Amino acid sequence: MILVFILICTLHSSQGLNWAWRKLPCDVTLSNSSVALDCSGRSLKRIPKNLIWNTTELDFADNKIRYLPNDAFWNLTNVTCINLRKNQIEKCLEKDHGIFSKLAKLKSLLLDDNRITAFPRDLPPGLQRLSLNSNRIKTIGPSDFAGTKKLKVLTLNRNCYHNVNIELTIHNETFQQLNLTELELSKNGLKKIPSALPRSLRKLSLLLNRIDCVHASDLNSLTNLRVLDLSGNCPFCFTAPFPCTTCQTKNNALQIHPNAFSELSKLQDLRLSGNSLQTINTSWFRNLTMLKYLYLSFNSLISEFERGQFFSVLPQLEVVDFSYNNPSQTFYPRLKLSKGFASLESLQTLHLEGYIFHNLCEEDLQPLFGLRNLSVLNLGVNFLQHVNLSVFKNFHNLSLISLIDNRLTFTSPIRRQECRSDVLSDDNEGDHREGPYIHTNEQFRHYPPFTKAECLATGPVLDLSRNNIYHINPNFFTGAENITCLNLSSNFIASYFNGTEFTHFPKLKYLDLSHNRVYMCLDSALNELKELEVLDLSHNKHYFEVAGVRNSLTFLENLQFLKVLNLSWNEINSLTNKTLKSDSLKELQFQANRLDIMWKKDRGFKGLFKSLLNLTHLDISLNKLNEIPDDIFSFFPKTIKYLSMSRNTLADFEWEQLKYLPQLETLDLSKNKLSKATRKLSKYTSSLKVLDLSHNLIFKLHHSFLKDVKSLLILSLAFNRLQHISDASFQTGSDHYLRILNLHRNPIHCTCDLLDFILWLENSETVLPHLATDVLCDLPESKRGHPMVSLDFKNACINNSIAQILYVLTSSIITVMMSTTIMIHVFYWDISYIYSFWRAKIRSYYLKTNDCTYDAFVMYDTKDPMVAEWVLNHLRFELEDRGRRVRPLCLAERDWTPGIPIMDNLNQSVNQSRKTVFVLTEGFVHSGIFMMAAFLAQQRLLEEGIDVMVLVLLEPILRQSRILNLRRCLCAHSVLEWPRNPAAEGFFWQSLRNAVRFESQGVQSKMFTNYFSG
Repeated sequence: MILVFILICTLHSSQGLNWAWRKLPCDVTLSNSSVALDCSGRSLKRIPKNLIWNTTELDFADNKIRYLPNDAFWNLTNVTCINLRKNQIEKCLEKDHGIFSKLAKLKSLLLDDNRITAFPRDLPPGLQRLSLNSNRIKTIGPSDFAGTKKLKVLTLNRNCYHNVNIELTIHNETFQQLNLTELELSKNGLKKIPSALPRSLRKLSLLLNRIDCVHASDLNSLTNLRVLDLSGNCPFCFTAPFPCTTCQTKNNALQIHPNAFSELSKLQDLRLSGNSLQTINTSWFRNLTMLKYLYLSFNSLISEFERGQFFSVLPQLEVVDFSYNNPSQTFYPRLKLSKGFASLESLQTLHLEGYIFHNLCEEDLQPLFGLRNLSVLNLGVNFLQHVNLSVFKNFHNLSLISLIDNRLTFTSPIRRQECRSDVLSDDNEGDHREGPYIHTNEQFRHYPPFTKAECLATGPVLDLSRNNIYHINPNFFTGAENITCLNLSSNFIASYFNGTEFTHFPKLKYLDLSHNRVYMCLDSALNELKELEVLDLSHNKHYFEVAGVRNSLTFLENLQFLKVLNLSWNEINSLTNKTLKSDSLKELQFQANRLDIMWKKDRGFKGLFKSLLNLTHLDISLNKLNEIPDDIFSFFPKTIKYLSMSRNTLADFEWEQLKYLPQLETLDLSKNKLSKATRKLSKYTSSLKVLDLSHNLIFKLHHSFLKDVKSLLILSLAFNRLQHISDASFQTGSDHYLRILNLHRNPIHCTCDLLDFILWLENSETVLPHLATDVLCDLPESKRGHPMVSLDFKNACINNSIAQILYVLTSSIITVMMSTTIMIHVFYWDISYIYSFWRAKIRSYYLKTNDCTYDAFVMYDTKDPMVAEWVLNHLRFELEDRGRRVRPLCLAERDWTPGIPIMDNLNQSVNQSRKTVFVLTEGFVHSGIFMMAAFLAQQRLLEEGIDVMVLVLLEPILRQSRILNLRRCLCAHSVLEWPRNPAAEGFFWQSLRNAVRFESQGVQSKMFTNYFSG
């Protein structure tokens, strides 16, 4: 018994703890012995109370926290890492308030991007990492680190950056007593290297300061240093996109003592970019025998590269960046490299952007041919005009050749006289232009940041993007037989392909032709690429938009190994081939085309994707679809697992069509205009795992929506119009299968109707992301903006059967007695009116059999989205689907025949309907179509003696209209106003039903009849 009691208590305790976690504005992640709370990006203004006591990692980044109370983390005795980046914390850390100092196990504290003006005093003794980037600290000294002797990593970047007249003051011996391994002081306006740096340092970053001299003794003690960054201390200010002052030194360059790096024997990474260097002293590198990465971009060192005397002392160098060393932007006829490059036996990557030369000859790269480890050669942004690709066959192991952002056309061969040795003389007629500063990727390593990972994965890459190529002539693409990925994006290619252009690329697997003007019309196009797996033809809409031009994609069936095809952003609205055929294609990107046109009746494009027999991934987003054909999914491959139809304008979705996709796992219908979901999803699919319905107009879910659904794991209903949420809508059966449910940003009514949903949520394992911060109440007014889970529904909403019975009995007695008394003595007229109303309804209001097709023709302003939404979702629902129904309504957007003149449609609609209902707004009463419809209705009154007009006023208009006031007097039932009181809406709808059914023979007013009959 005791064991059973303990087990029950444990279960209840864990269940309560799980619900307490859900009420936290954080995502909880459990991993072995660690508990991580991710509270980032929740717009929090304070640290929540009752955080989980055994939390080890805490993330409050990107919030709006200004103040930290003394007890903010009082119970987090096990926390090792706290992230408070991107908040608004100011002065609460200047004194020791015990906020952090009592956290004995805290190892990492991140306070970047706040408003801290002084170095924090409230730090625990065991702290190992402290980050204070982008704050407002002006000075630091030895006393600031008196209690943090175990500190290993300190980052103080960007504290004095925007004002060129202010620098971070670092007192003498500030870091001497510390055992730091990493120290970052970049962007602080420092004018010299701090003194007495600890010998334990392995990384020192002094990027973008104002240091103009490196003395022999500045770095002598740093014998363990691995990374040294001195970039941007003496930049060329005419191209610097930041606060900049020219160094007041010889040649305005950074002065480096010959023995400045002599003691850094373990240095592996040296960054000297952006220092206006014009010469290189070989003695700098004499003792750097372990140097692997050398960055010398944005200097003026072209002459040094041509001499190359310092290369011989760098045998271990793997990556060199010599980009943008031509500040005068002088155009050179050819590239001139020193023979010393041949001594860089370990070199793997060479960046030579911004050298600026016209022609690339085989002799120019001769010093590099013997480098067997060289795999990446970056010659981008050089305004290169001529190159023979066969020169790259002399390399042993190139995996990436980048010729991006040049002026290559490949229309004529390079002339012999342009490769003569006497052409290497400088051309002083410079073309000056402004260029960028230090490379945007601070961790510039082996591959340029713009190279796609998918491209690199195939093998050797040739990147010719952003050049001037307008025609592919195979005669000028020889020598690239080993290339497996070719990037020709962002050129001017406008020719059509006939199967001969890429004959010299027999191993090509990835071809990028995006952002061109490619014209596909021949069956033989790309037929020579027998191993092609990925083809990108996106952003080639030019010829797809030109009227009268034949566009054909029949060449696809010849590409037997094609797996991925991107046809996005082409505005494709017609093709000569009605079907895309491929046995190998698995993924098709068809975004931003015009399926709304192609799927219209009699266009014949329903089977466009039918013959893609192995297709698993189909994206048809942004195709301007406002509806889809009823049977369109029956023409889709049954192998599809992922289908995206997001960012269209779908107002309805035929869920029954899902039965044609038996393997579908992910369906994305987000960012449409859907107003409802299916009644029972399990009737149509048993394979769906992810369903995204976010960013729609869904206002209600059926109680059996997920009944018997066992496959669905993720459901997103965020950013809809759900007001009432029922637990029954998400109950899949006896077991809980749903893992993630997104409900944030819905106008939820937090009433007692939510109690069952809250109880289900407490016992369910389904996760609701951002439950405590973004699932907010819209009503009642007093709780608007409050998190749904913060309300105490259990105490506020009594769920006891006895209490309910007593409540019903007593309430009934009191209600009957009070209502009877009040109705007899006060509301006699109302009772009489209601009695007469129902008697008339029972005895007289019956529909008469006639030849009318519709009960009513509804005229409204179709250009006003608010009015259209009210008519389609409210008026239509009330008259066709609810209560005592009428016969079908005639709606212009739904029932008019396309292709027939508006006047004919209007005449047929008025004459084939018993009544014509005018939904009036201020803008609509002045429109021509309203006046024409009113004349047609008046014509029936004159010819048939039947008044068919019913006026519905959505807003107060025509107050002074004599005609409207006269109709109110003579035919009061035919003029209705939308009530201001929501409680009167039911009466309004019944009055409208009566007005539609009521036979109006001429004028019905008794006053009118008596007046004229005497």
